Amino acid sequence: MAFMSGLFAIEVAILSMRALSESDFCPSRSPVKSSCPPEWQLWGSACYHLTSSKYNWDDAKTACQDVGGKMAAPRSLEELNFMAELARKVDSQYRVWIACNDKEVEGTWECDGQEGGEPFLVWGDGQPNSWRGNQDCAQITAHYNDRMDDTYCSKLFRAFCVRHAACAHLSTQPRQYCVSTDTHGRILNSTCLLDHSIREFITKGVVDCGSACATEPGCRSFNIKKTEDGKKICQLNNSTSSEDKDKFQKTDYFCTMYGEEMCSGLSFQ
Repeated sequence: MAFMSGLFAIEVAILSMRALSESDFCPSRSPVKSSCPPEWQLWGSACYHLTSSKYNWDDAKTACQDVGGKMAAPRSLEELNFMAELARKVDSQYRVWIACNDKEVEGTWECDGQEGGEPFLVWGDGQPNSWRGNQDCAQITAHYNDRMDDTYCSKLFRAFCVRHAACAHLSTQPRQYCVSTDTHGRILNSTCLLDHSIREFITKGVVDCGSACATEPGCRSFNIKKTEDGKKICQLNNSTSSEDKDKFQKTDYFCTMYGEEMCSGLSFQ
């Protein structure tokens, strides 16, 4: 965002298990344990979930966000095979949405999280064929031997969702969060990350909210906003302002976001 020019670091001491979700991978330099919420399956350092209901492609993306993740798009043959195996356990003739589409430009496929490079695409025989010219969304299907197929975005299928695994180890080191400032070094107190809340609750302040984020699987940042009667609400988010800049927005109420960005600057306990 144009108005974000600095970051203050805030450290929250967590003396018990400490969740680490700064990247897609758990650190390998120290003993860690990866875990997923109920009904999610661990693979590598991420958690995968197959929706229980069927949706069109756009609604499937929303359904994944509602459960704290996003629609998944495989990045390797190993990941694709894992997803296919997961789907086959539910339905041997499965058809499942993935986060790839060519809605913008026909024939130019884009996959979520793979922007800026060639997306990973493994099509079934004869696919994609854009039958009748408007098959713009991708599925993985048993019909094409666990490979991809383009189809109508309006069709109703289950969807693959993915989220960061909770990576934890014993640590007495403080957890560091950053709060954005304007060009004068003043904290932005009416700017928050929207539409990424995992859950929210009344809090005493930054330390309590930060501690909750540190132990919540998938929490990447948190908002603190004030109600009209002066109560502080802690919102735990599954993303950060750098990951979804469009949702890092000004509000018409007091709201401040603290995130696990690359912190530098002042620190305080």
